[in-house]
Amino acid sequence: MGLSDLVQSMVVYAACLFLSYLFLLLSYRATFHPLSKYPGPFFAKILDGYGGVFAASRRLHLVTYENHMKYGPVVRQGPNRLVFNTASSLHDVDVHRRKRKIVSQPLTEKAMRKFEPVMSEQIDVFVQQLHTSAARSEPINMTQRCMWLGGDIVGQLAFGYSLRQQTDDANRWLQPGLALASARINVYMQAPVVRKLEPLLKVLVKKARAKYVNITTDMIKNRLTMDKHAKHDLYSFAVDDMGGSVGLANSELWAEAFFFIVAGGNTTATTMSAMFFYLSRNLACYKKLAHEIRSAFKSADEIHPGDQLRSCVYLQVCISETLRCATPNTGTLWRQQLADDKEPLIIDGHVIPRGTDLGVNLYAIHHNEEYFPDPFVYRPERWLESETSKDQLQKMKNAFAPFILGARSCPGKSVAHMEINLTFARTLWNFDFEAAPGEEGKLGAGTAGRTDGRHREGEYQLYDTFSAMHDGPSLKFYARA
Repeated sequence: MGLSDLVQSMVVYAACLFLSYLFLLLSYRATFHPLSKYPGPFFAKILDGYGGVFAASRRLHLVTYENHMKYGPVVRQGPNRLVFNTASSLHDVDVHRRKRKIVSQPLTEKAMRKFEPVMSEQIDVFVQQLHTSAARSEPINMTQRCMWLGGDIVGQLAFGYSLRQQTDDANRWLQPGLALASARINVYMQAPVVRKLEPLLKVLVKKARAKYVNITTDMIKNRLTMDKHAKHDLYSFAVDDMGGSVGLANSELWAEAFFFIVAGGNTTATTMSAMFFYLSRNLACYKKLAHEIRSAFKSADEIHPGDQLRSCVYLQVCISETLRCATPNTGTLWRQQLADDKEPLIIDGHVIPRGTDLGVNLYAIHHNEEYFPDPFVYRPERWLESETSKDQLQKMKNAFAPFILGARSCPGKSVAHMEINLTFARTLWNFDFEAAPGEEGKLGAGTAGRTDGRHREGEYQLYDTFSAMHDGPSLKFYARA
């Protein structure tokens, strides 16, 4: 036997060994694995990359919803993963108290009242630009406007830094760029094996990463030139909590602060864009909300956080219904039982094998008909005590988690609610609006006949990047006399 024959035989032998191993592994995952009794797509049971494929196509939330409709409330979405669709499975026992304490401090309702003048200033810019576009009779892409507004507000809250995205295009690349980074991370979360390609991907996005690092450094250096309490922002609270100054090298703090740019700005922009979409397509809701706002305030200058704004009940339920229909966190967040937890983990009567990844997809549970009848109908009245029984209302609240629950709960809820309340109250006091005419007015809507879950014309389309990407709606505004 020659050398070439020997090499060929070794290659064939190695290939046979590998194929045998692969066959045994996949057979084990399909039939003998501790999770083999749980239903789910066949390829999800045997392949680690199932979730990653749909995360890459930005529709994992739609696929997860469809899987729950087909297989039930517990679905095996990976060899070692279970995704649940019940209210009881939402609760997270993992705790990260100290860091969350720092991040949450500037976001309490009391603290946010101090930040309100800065937020109002940015909303005034938003309203003024709507006046300019209305005077020109220009259709407006609300995703862009809401994203710029959200970015300007959270830049001030995180760093005391003015990004000026509403008035200058220099920094408008930031949220789309970070959304793409979030999409990449979402693929890693759903298919961890893909993370091995990170060194290659870093080379491909080297220029974008450098741009991100530069603006982050500018923000931090700018803040460090000021007195620690010069701005009501994350830095001013963190210094006191840590008992000293926080330098440029404290990457953990700055990472948390920059989290607001991604989560705070994008999350709020998603909700506001979706609310503009649903109001422009549900005329009765639009008229009812406009009447409430215009009856509650004699002028736009009166609109500030407080009892009067909170008394606008229909505004609050429109926000809740928008958060349900267009959940800003579309991704599935995975968790495991804590290593030091010796008790058996039981969820919905299922004893979960240790080491199993558990998840709840918020889009799926917010469209679960058991909790939300007619889940694809935008009906704010479902949240009113006068329209829904006490028991049903409690079921809905138990399954409602637009900002995630537990230790990973978004600390920016107070920011989001204040921003959305003020923006819509002032917008509806100043303007009437409607969908742009023709094809442009369909931007953001589903398309009848599609087979990928995007066939509902009345649903605002989200693209799963764990948070959400979106486009539209395109609206025309008319200034009120």
